[in-house]
Amino acid sequence: MRRQTSPQPGAQLDLFHPFPKTPQWTHLPQEVRQETVRLLAQLLRQHRRGLFAVVHEPEVRDE
Repeated sequence: MRRQTSPQPGAQLDLFHPFPKTPQWTHLPQEVRQETVRLLAQLLRQHRRGLFAVVHEPEVRDE
């Protein structure tokens, strides 16, 4: 049985690409930073409301 070899012996496949550079917060446009802060604040408020609702909803019993 003949063994298959790669076209270029010793060549590494491109399995792992370098991570793209993460943009620096200070380099983002002012509008993007403002919108990001607004959306994060909205997300935190919604999360807090969800936690508040779970704590204060009546316990359900199957009896």
